[in-house]
Amino acid sequence: RGWFRTIFPYFMRYVTGGYVSEEEAGQRLKQVVDDPLCTKSGVYWSWNGNAQQVGLYDPSAKEVRGAGGSGGDIFENQYSQSTADAKTAKDMYDLSMKL
Repeated sequence: RGWFRTIFPYFMRYVTGGYVSEEEAGQRLKQVVDDPLCTKSGVYWSWNGNAQQVGLYDPSAKEVRGAGGSGGDIFENQYSQSTADAKTAKDMYDLSMKL
């Protein structure tokens, strides 16, 4: 699935604005494992809020702004109700296996 590895970072950076570098992703993983704030199990940890809009490219800053992305403080996010739905989970698994 080489096409996915090539296209996905661009999608995250320029469409959702939710891209973080490998270095920052590693720092976030370390924080969840090591930070005393993250001792609660079964939690969906997030940074920088819940992206609710498409990111827009700011040519003067040469970056996407307005939808998630790097930085921000860690917080306990709320799960979507669909994450607990067994039928949705099975359907998503079945569809992903067809890719």
